[in-house]
Amino acid sequence: MNRQEAEAFVYRSYLKAEPFMDYHARDARKRHPELTEEMILARCGTPCAVITGSKGKGSAAVMMSEILGCRMKTGLMTSPHLTDFCERFRVGGIPCTDEEFAAGMTDLEAEITRIDSELPDGVCISPVGIQAVFALDYFRKKGTAFNIFECGKGARYDDVTQIRHEYAVINSIFAEHTRELGDTPEEIAQDKAHVITGYERCAFTAPQSGRVMEILRERAAGKGVPLREYGRDFRAEKIRWTARGMVFDVVFRDSVCRDMAVPLLGEHQARNCALAMAACREIAGLTDEQAVRERLSSLSWPGRMEVLSEDPFVLLDACIHPASCGPVLDALRRLGIEKPAVIIGIPDDKDYAGVARAMKDAAGCLILTKSQNPHYRFSEVQRQKLLEEGINAVRTESLPEACALALRACSPVVILGTTSLVSEAERLSF
Repeated sequence: MNRQEAEAFVYRSYLKAEPFMDYHARDARKRHPELTEEMILARCGTPCAVITGSKGKGSAAVMMSEILGCRMKTGLMTSPHLTDFCERFRVGGIPCTDEEFAAGMTDLEAEITRIDSELPDGVCISPVGIQAVFALDYFRKKGTAFNIFECGKGARYDDVTQIRHEYAVINSIFAEHTRELGDTPEEIAQDKAHVITGYERCAFTAPQSGRVMEILRERAAGKGVPLREYGRDFRAEKIRWTARGMVFDVVFRDSVCRDMAVPLLGEHQARNCALAMAACREIAGLTDEQAVRERLSSLSWPGRMEVLSEDPFVLLDACIHPASCGPVLDALRRLGIEKPAVIIGIPDDKDYAGVARAMKDAAGCLILTKSQNPHYRFSEVQRQKLLEEGINAVRTESLPEACALALRACSPVVILGTTSLVSEAERLSF
């Protein structure tokens, strides 16, 4: 198969089952990680970390990859991608090639097809499970010494959690993916806490709300896994804003790394970096602090508080939840940006209304738009719901249309949306 066929194959089982699935069902009813368990366990062996959380897990994963890259060849699997599917699989920061991806999926086709052919209607092999199997094969062929895997929505029913991992990393947890994971942060934490399996040497957590932290502590204690906590065992201090990103100190119990810098906006990125550094310190040490400093200061993670253009000013962030609006609003205040046109491209089943509520007072105008990804639903219902709450918004059919409307208003522009919309924004010229 070629690259396009390989990508389609990742979703073939899911698309076959989708018409028979209950859209509103929880992961407990419709996810079947047991289908890839044997394939995954047969490929484990290289030490690795698995990362979950509600926000920032991709940023922390990339930072870990950069830090560990100072000492060893490191594999990294993240999702979703922004511009190209192969971005999801990296070794030493370099994505796999189309040819490598196509060849690897061709090798897996017969085994996956055999499993899929025996499944009843409405049951599928998870796309993330197929990707995890591919990644394990790919990293082995590349001779990695350590691998990092980002979970999808949750952890308990996520195929990635089945990968034997010596380290579990949990970024901040809040109420997101409620349709699949649970109605409250506590329910969601119960799901994501399953990234701690009992196999780990150590687990690490970002700042959490009181009950969420209790759930993680209970899970770690029950599994006999030491839990390193932000604020107690490590933290970011003296966080400063610069034109290029954030500068801060990372404090451990016995040492301080001063004036660390990442070219990403937002105080949360300093906390992400502290989480990543704490995990990497346990995994491989931070003996060459200057090398770590250089790698972090030059890392790239598009679509995360990214300034696409300075004139006109265009800020892009993969924000799909009101909890993620705080850093955006803080950045606008810190940069002196007033009354921007705020473009929101968030599917119907995500909290577009919460994002609109959070941004409306700071916005000069609100513009709703849609991604061209056919798997996401965007409808007139969004505008009508906001109107019922007294929030006026203009609806557009594409991101270019939304941007043209925003720029005609002579406003700075903020683009917030799902990753497929972020990918489309990365390809625009301003």
